Amino acid sequence: MSSLLSDLPTLRNGTEYLSSTKVPLKGINGKFLTNISFSPELHIQMAIPINRGIGFRKLSKIPIDDLIDIYVEAGKIFSKEMVIGGQSTTLEDWNKLITLSTGMPISVVRNAVGMIPSFFKKEQLERFLTANSPTGELEVYDKLMGVRGKTKFGFAPRGKNVGVALPGNHPAVALFGALIPLFKIPAIIRSSSSEPFTSYRICKSLWEAGIPSEALFHFVTTHAEVDTLVTKSDLGIVFGSDWTIQMYGKNNKIKAYGPGRSKILVDADKMSTYRMRQALDIAYRSITYDGGRGCINASGIIYNSEEGYDEFKHKLARKLAKIEPYHPLEEESQLPAMTKEAAINLASYINQRMKNTKDLTAEYRGYDDFLYLNGEFGYLLPMLLEIDENHKMRTDEYPFPFGTITKVEEYLPHELVRDTLALSVITDKKEKVKEYLLEPSIHKVFVNESSFLMDLAAPHEGFMSDFLYQKKATNL
Repeated sequence: MSSLLSDLPTLRNGTEYLSSTKVPLKGINGKFLTNISFSPELHIQMAIPINRGIGFRKLSKIPIDDLIDIYVEAGKIFSKEMVIGGQSTTLEDWNKLITLSTGMPISVVRNAVGMIPSFFKKEQLERFLTANSPTGELEVYDKLMGVRGKTKFGFAPRGKNVGVALPGNHPAVALFGALIPLFKIPAIIRSSSSEPFTSYRICKSLWEAGIPSEALFHFVTTHAEVDTLVTKSDLGIVFGSDWTIQMYGKNNKIKAYGPGRSKILVDADKMSTYRMRQALDIAYRSITYDGGRGCINASGIIYNSEEGYDEFKHKLARKLAKIEPYHPLEEESQLPAMTKEAAINLASYINQRMKNTKDLTAEYRGYDDFLYLNGEFGYLLPMLLEIDENHKMRTDEYPFPFGTITKVEEYLPHELVRDTLALSVITDKKEKVKEYLLEPSIHKVFVNESSFLMDLAAPHEGFMSDFLYQKKATNL
């Protein structure tokens, strides 16, 4: 596997750059994958004025239709064999590198990476930009002015560059950074050292397709450089934990994405047999989709009736317990693999929090332990915990198929579904769902659909343009 890619360079100033600071990246099995060029803080400090200066001026001059064409061409380049660090690599080579560095099943990686060229199609990009346009027209990105309700307004960037610190939990998250230049705003992408591959390939594809080199940089850094990137750039985007939200949440120049804590509400009172079967299927898929690694995976189920509760929870637990660990490169694999040390440590942490819970999946696994170790990897087996509404694990989420289930009284669901990225409401009474749209702390509301229903053109804690652009009064 080490022969696939000996070095992953930095992308800066239109060229690949091999840093003097090269760090060997080992896979989750402990074996060498590649050397990663790490960039010091100085490189970021040097890139920011170039990005917001020449990069912004060059992007501003590209008509939006031409910019869309660049992205379409980049999508074609992304899928082809690509020379990186002097070595030719296929997209499937890349998929294997991502799987071995993150532990995500190869089928999950292949689907996630495949989203990128599928989205870089003219009709998809136009739909994305139109959804983000305040007028519903593409010309607003060129004219920087629009008319709505017979009122003229300016539509201008809130900054001249964006520093983006990407996480490593899912390859598709790389699109959050890569799509920023499509709005005519330059970006500096800092990728996670555990998964630098997806964002790197997108950035290199965009360069080769014609994006000005000054408008897009790609660095891999330590966590220490993240603060410099997002605070010294005009705008910043960062992903992380509750601590990340506390640190950056009050800065309106920085968009901080935290834990998803996505949930499913089963409105089971007088529910039809068909809808109950659908609820079971949606709960299963929402917990297990993409190995449970995403912020839009459901980690909590709220069931609001005595009716059918025992049957529902046991059917779901039985279904989850059937998922077995495989080598992540095997097509049958559904569970993320981890280093054995990481799996042991996370299992220990979860065990400490499980007091006064019931592991419903243990009965169907045939044993209590949800930690599985083999020769190379560690796994945490799917888990469904029954808890009460006040338990501290009610908002927990973990990087494997994990969920809690709580039976509540009719008046309690409104309290328990707050602070949720994606809420899936399974119900025969659609008219009740509008009340959840009125809850400010719920960002996505789906009816009789999975929590992971993802449309890049739809709001994800708001439209992307809500953060990148501002509307101004003008008489120009």
